[in-house]
Amino acid sequence: MVLPVLMLGCVLPPSQAAAIEHFLELSLEDLLQQEVISVSRRSQRLSDVAAAVHVITAEDIRRSGARSLPEALRLSPGVDVARVSEDRWAVSIRSHTEYLSNKLMVLVDGRNAYSPSFSGVLWNTLQIPLENIDRIEVIRGPGGAVWGVNAVNGVINIITRSSHAAHGTLVSAGFGNDTGPFALLRQGGPWGEDRSFNVYLQTREGRDSLTETGDDHHDRSDHLSAGFRLDGGQTGDNWMMAGSLFRADSDGIGVVRDPLSPPTYRRVETITDRFSGVDLQGELIRQTSEHSEIRFNASWSYSDVEAIMLADQQQHIVDLEFQQRLDVPDRHAITWGAGYRWYDDSISGGLTTRFDRPRETLHIASLFAQNEILLNQGLRLSLGGRLDHNSYTSTEFQPTIRMLWNVTPRHSLWTSLSRAKRIPSRGERTADYILTVARPGQFRLDRPVDDALANLPIQGEVRGNDAYGSERLTAFEAGYRGHPSPGLYLDLTAFVHRYDNLRSATTVTDPDMLLMGENDAYLIAPTQFINRGELTVTGVELSGDWRAGEALRFQLAYSFNDIGEFTGGDRLFSSFIPRHIASLRSAWNIGHQMDMDLWIRHVDRRHQPFLPPLDAYTTMDLRLAWRPERQLELALVAQNLLDSERTEYYSLTPTFLPTQTRRGFYGQIRLSF
Repeated sequence: MVLPVLMLGCVLPPSQAAAIEHFLELSLEDLLQQEVISVSRRSQRLSDVAAAVHVITAEDIRRSGARSLPEALRLSPGVDVARVSEDRWAVSIRSHTEYLSNKLMVLVDGRNAYSPSFSGVLWNTLQIPLENIDRIEVIRGPGGAVWGVNAVNGVINIITRSSHAAHGTLVSAGFGNDTGPFALLRQGGPWGEDRSFNVYLQTREGRDSLTETGDDHHDRSDHLSAGFRLDGGQTGDNWMMAGSLFRADSDGIGVVRDPLSPPTYRRVETITDRFSGVDLQGELIRQTSEHSEIRFNASWSYSDVEAIMLADQQQHIVDLEFQQRLDVPDRHAITWGAGYRWYDDSISGGLTTRFDRPRETLHIASLFAQNEILLNQGLRLSLGGRLDHNSYTSTEFQPTIRMLWNVTPRHSLWTSLSRAKRIPSRGERTADYILTVARPGQFRLDRPVDDALANLPIQGEVRGNDAYGSERLTAFEAGYRGHPSPGLYLDLTAFVHRYDNLRSATTVTDPDMLLMGENDAYLIAPTQFINRGELTVTGVELSGDWRAGEALRFQLAYSFNDIGEFTGGDRLFSSFIPRHIASLRSAWNIGHQMDMDLWIRHVDRRHQPFLPPLDAYTTMDLRLAWRPERQLELALVAQNLLDSERTEYYSLTPTFLPTQTRRGFYGQIRLSF
């Protein structure tokens, strides 16, 4: 165990110092009055939202001690976060947690970060400084009627801080035995009349974690990113422009199924994945009248991904969107709009994939509308739907109906019925995946193969299928939100998710379907992706906020998930998520100069296909902070105090050697002027 050599300090800007004081002063009534924009694409009070939504504030992130976006997402109920290696993560909501979780949409200021290549988000490509985040809105449950295809299990919208709120110079640096060194330089200020800017440069180095045998995992990482944001406008008109570029090198140990490597038929490869890219985004908001507003959004993203196990890929994504809000006072709140996404890539296979088309272009055109109807005082009905026309599956329709009853200003009940869809990824239609290699005699067939072939291993492949269609979810949700006593806030949600047309694969049982492999050294059992799987997931999510006193706050997050039986294919394609996930945080202001934050988390055991389940674990993080002056903070963070190491996740597609999350300590320095 190595303690950090320094307890390092922070000098905070006035706005952040005020936020620290405001963190515990925020009343429970203020919590219900928080505004969110991700549920219906317009600003709503939390008490008026008919959806399972949780807001992670900038102060929540700072006081949690998190050093990455996935770690910060553990603050929300219903979100399952597991570490694959030093900077690789598996993140999902309610079900289907995978390294590439294909049913979760992630947005950055409304810009879609979901990649059509393999259906998912590579978290090590989202290099957003945590200090630049204003809040994260986590929508649990389908969001397809608002945000389109692939927003199936939930939507995570990362909302960055306006440059108006980031004036001055911020220098931040830190070091830890597990996190390694990290630093941020940010400069912001006014730029002419009614305009502001900020620019930043960030770097981070991750240290090697450990393998299950205690050796170095060789999964260190290096990250470098830079960006800017401009905000401006006058009464009735506001605009924003933002851009970033990033580079990340991520080491790791991959496991490759190889029919030419007996007797295990696998080989271990030390790899270095390299990611780089550029993102540009602009938004214009115009108030056309007291009851009408229009928005224009445009973004372009380019990424160069050299993922050794998966693919070497260069991709461009362009998003264009128009939206209008129309209000009929005391009756209707209408939001409608249209969008277009253009995706173009060039790609070649990795150690576990082959592609039959080196280049692909995808178009998605969309039209959406939402109408919130005030039926009577306190009772609201929301009707909405979205049409997405895409190059793969033609037109997809995703409707939703939601009802909210504000029983009193302190209590609300809501329910919803929604449909969401996930369209196929580029990989599911055009790539071949090497999943396994069976030793001679292990592969189950209807009859024995010829004697000349009996001693050959059989490589199992799943091949892309141009006829592969959309996965579908029908979701029913119901919830309560309010504060039943003066010091207590509760948010409770129950849900039933019924999936059909899920990804599965054909089976090979006839020896005549086997193909001969390279140099006649092995056989190939070719299967195809098909839509045959069905699954039901039910669950309950609870978040609570208890003000035990003026200086003491407790926050609870809990989720229960019951995964039904997967039918229509191999359980490899089922959902694997812990049954219980719980989090309890305490925030204690010890006078006006010292804070102590304690965070205890429990994750139930995680089942896996073909492998023993991973053990349940309970861990604890501790953060101590001292402010000898209003704008000076000294802090020390200790993470994973209750266990020296643990395995959180085992990635099968692609396969990475399991890593151990270990106990860590870090300190940090921030200087603002």
